[in-house]
Amino acid sequence: MGKYNFQETTIGDILDNEDAYAVFKELVPEAIDHPMLEVGRPFTVELALPFIRAIGEEMGVENIDDRVEKFEAALLAL
Repeated sequence: MGKYNFQETTIGDILDNEDAYAVFKELVPEAIDHPMLEVGRPFTVELALPFIRAIGEEMGVENIDDRVEKFEAALLAL
């Protein structure tokens, strides 16, 4: 298992790690400037997922579940 996973990794961990952030930016470029990213820093990805999905749908992001799956796989590979 990699260094990062949805159960233990926080949004802040992702934003602060160059490699994890690069994966996030590649898979979800629409979310990079969203103000809720900073608010979500202390939350694990797992806890934030319902909000991430809701915000993504609100923003019209397509293929949210597919992107989440790819992001999880990419984090596990880091």
